[in-house]
Amino acid sequence: MLNFPSEDLNNDVQAGKIVDRNLREYIRDALGITQKLVESSRHTVISGPQGVGKTYGTIDECERAGIEKLIVAPGTSDVALAVALATKVYQLGEDDELVVILDDADDVVFGDYGTLNKWKIALAEPDYNLGIMPFYNHNTAMTGTINAIEKQAQADPRHQSKLEALNAYLDPNGLGLSIPTEQVRFVILCNRDFEDPKQLPRGKLGSAIPPVLDRMNYERINLSMEKQWGWNAYVLGTTQPFDNYHLSDEQKIELLMWMRNNWNSLRSKSYRSIRRLAEAMINNPDRYWDIWKRELRGV
Repeated sequence: MLNFPSEDLNNDVQAGKIVDRNLREYIRDALGITQKLVESSRHTVISGPQGVGKTYGTIDECERAGIEKLIVAPGTSDVALAVALATKVYQLGEDDELVVILDDADDVVFGDYGTLNKWKIALAEPDYNLGIMPFYNHNTAMTGTINAIEKQAQADPRHQSKLEALNAYLDPNGLGLSIPTEQVRFVILCNRDFEDPKQLPRGKLGSAIPPVLDRMNYERINLSMEKQWGWNAYVLGTTQPFDNYHLSDEQKIELLMWMRNNWNSLRSKSYRSIRRLAEAMINNPDRYWDIWKRELRGV
């Protein structure tokens, strides 16, 4: 780990190491990596502000374990999500499992009452005795999408699997897709604190969220400034932001100290911010300080 000139700073890094260890234990549970005798729910919501390691840790643990995953990035359209999910599910073997990571999913899952109900069905636990099967329903006509993918498949056979998947899950009336999710494990990453009544929407949507959360595992991460900075410092101290160009320890310490000194003005405190700062340092060694100012609010 990095050695800072202050005992307090080094203590913050040690605290960040503990934060990372505890978070990753929870993430491994959420991903099904930890061997369990029983499991009350496959699905998990991890909530916390930007910069506490939700996305970084989840994707890293997936890659370390070689897990089959689908990452749904913020802003992914409904139809793009449906096509990607259908393709991945269609390719699963009988005993396979797919992990779907919904990143920054405050609006994707909890945006409105209709959307929440759609996810409520997809996140249900299967009960074969009662005939309960979870599905992700995309209730939009697929004619235009299928026609476009047919043209893509003619030019590139790699798109054929998409076409087969859509046809397999297509509603008989052609009005949408119904994708089975009994082999899917959803990990929902979001910023909103659902334990704080003030952060719940008002009205019908706000009252519908707690019963949905009750079906899943829920973890809220709240960190002090010192621990959040310490987590960033621990991760940067033990990794490199880019594989093809390594920062020295001195460069890492300079970057982290700049972040700490400007903490309250930073637009973002996530590891993505560290990568942007490192990019400027690597590509512009004579003027990266000026470029770093872009990470500050009001500059």
